[in-house]
Amino acid sequence: MRNFLLTGATALLILSCSQQQANQSQNQKWEALYHKSYQLKDIPTAITAVQILLQQDSTNALRDSLPSMYFAVQNIDACLTVTDECLIRNPDSEDLNNIKLLCLEQKGEGEKALALAENLYNKTGKLEYVYKKASMELMTNQLDIAAKTINAMMEKYKTNKDSVDIFLDQSQSQPVPIIAACWNMRGYIHIQKQQYQQAAEAYQKAIQIYPDFVMARRNLQQLIQGMQQQRR
Repeated sequence: MRNFLLTGATALLILSCSQQQANQSQNQKWEALYHKSYQLKDIPTAITAVQILLQQDSTNALRDSLPSMYFAVQNIDACLTVTDECLIRNPDSEDLNNIKLLCLEQKGEGEKALALAENLYNKTGKLEYVYKKASMELMTNQLDIAAKTINAMMEKYKTNKDSVDIFLDQSQSQPVPIIAACWNMRGYIHIQKQQYQQAAEAYQKAIQIYPDFVMARRNLQQLIQGMQQQRR
């Protein structure tokens, strides 16, 4: 009887080891699929591979790749969910907080995005976050506060050649010199105050600084068309 029990236990141990080896082999295949898909920019397949891996092991290190991948395919709700999960483990990650900021901006949650942009700027002092701060002030209709932020940027960065990313739509952005971006925001403020001539001059100044500025050209064209319609 004892020998039978030992034999049974040995068999179970062998089956368990075999199952573990099979799982490891399968996981290696999914990891290989993730890396190949990511290399080919097949992001949906890469996401699927990671999610399957997480069903086997919820601590798999590839889980931290999900926020950027969900943002890449513009699944903003999923991106926010997995980003918040990652931030629980790594609350001071600038990359994760920046992804969350971009998601909040695209969802139109201006107050939350503004608070996060201010926090990131206070921690890093980076240009991109003070620009986001001004953008969120405009989104939340804090025009006078935004004007002060923009004026401070234009003074501080007047000789700076760095660019900020401006969204053209939900999936495309354009890097634009910071001073040109500031003039574009000034144009928006003038529009809101119905100061159309000043708005046109601001957009023209932005285009003069950066002739390829898509958003400023678009804004100026819409303004001219609106002014023409009013005259009819």
